[in-house]
Amino acid sequence: MSDLIYPNTCEVEFKGKKPRRSWMKDWTEDQRIEKFFEFCKVFDDRQDSLLNQEYQIFSHRLHWHEHPYCQYMQSITDNEQRMFLTLVFSFTNEHWGTFMKLYNEGVDATREHFVDNRHARNDLFQIYYPKGTNVKEWVLDGPRRAARDLKYLLDDVEAGSRPYTMMEFAKKLEAYFKEHQNFRSPLYPCKNTARYVAMSYPHLVDPESILFGGTGHFDGLHQIFDGDNLNGKVKYSINESGEFIPENKKAEEWLRQMRILVEHPSNPMTSQKYLNVEDKTCFFWKHIAISHGEKRPTKNIPYTWIFPSTFSLANNNSFLGGIEQRQLMY
Repeated sequence: MSDLIYPNTCEVEFKGKKPRRSWMKDWTEDQRIEKFFEFCKVFDDRQDSLLNQEYQIFSHRLHWHEHPYCQYMQSITDNEQRMFLTLVFSFTNEHWGTFMKLYNEGVDATREHFVDNRHARNDLFQIYYPKGTNVKEWVLDGPRRAARDLKYLLDDVEAGSRPYTMMEFAKKLEAYFKEHQNFRSPLYPCKNTARYVAMSYPHLVDPESILFGGTGHFDGLHQIFDGDNLNGKVKYSINESGEFIPENKKAEEWLRQMRILVEHPSNPMTSQKYLNVEDKTCFFWKHIAISHGEKRPTKNIPYTWIFPSTFSLANNNSFLGGIEQRQLMY
C-alpha cells in the first residue's frame, strides 16, 4: 500500500480551525494543481491508507454516478417514486439500510424497521429539522408528501421541457421545503437530491451542469489556489435558463478556478466534471488536513450503513447486474 504524501509543505497561521494559507503555499500553482490531480488519480484504487480505511469520509468513487444507488434507481420509472426515494436517501444522509428496506419492502415495513434500527447516518453534516420534528416519522411522511407535490417537475421534463440544471433543481426543492414544510436551511439535502437525480436520470437533471459546493469544497480549492478562501463570499443567482450567474468578483474567481480544474489536461475525470471536481476538492481537503494533523477521521460506522456489502469503493467491480423493475409499496 502506497500513501499519497505532501513533501516540503510549510507551517501556516490559523484562523480558528482553518488555515489562512495553503500548506503548499510555497509551491507553484501548477504544482498544487498537479498534486490535486495526483490525489484524484489514486482515488479509486484505494491503495492510500486513508482512502482505504476511512471509507465513510471518502464515500464515493472518482465519478459520482458509479454509486450503487444510481444503479438501483435506474430501475424506477415512476417520477413520484424517483422523488420519494431520493428525498428519503438524501434526508437520511444517504443511509443505505433505510433505502434498501424502503426499496424492497415499502413504507410500513420501513417504519417498523425504525423501532430497532437507525433511520439515518450520524456522521455527516447535521440536517436541521424544524423544532419538534419526530425525524423517524418525518423522514417517511415528509418526503412522501413532497414527492406527490413535486413530481410535476420531472413530469414537465418528460413532457418536453428542457432538463433542469442541478442548482436550479436544488433551489426549487429548497424553496418547497422552506415554504411548505417549515425548514430554515434545507439546501444540503436538496443538493444531494439534485446530484442523485442527475446521476440516475441525466435526461431529467443535467449532470454536466454546475453544483455549488459547501465548506469542504472551498477549503479544498483554497489548498489548491492559495490566496483567499472564498467560502461565504460568493454571490450568485440561477437564471430562468438554470445557468449559474456570478454576482460579484468572488463568484467570478470561483468560476475561474473551477474552469481551470474542469478543463485541465491532467484532470482524470471524464464526465460530470463540475460535480466531480466539486466533490473531490472536498475530499482533497479532508485528506491533506488529516495528513497535517489538523483534522481527525470520525468514528467509523458500519459499512452497510453506507453501501451494500458487495460493493467495493475500489473501482474493481460494477456492483450490480440486472435489477428488477420495482413498484414501490406505499
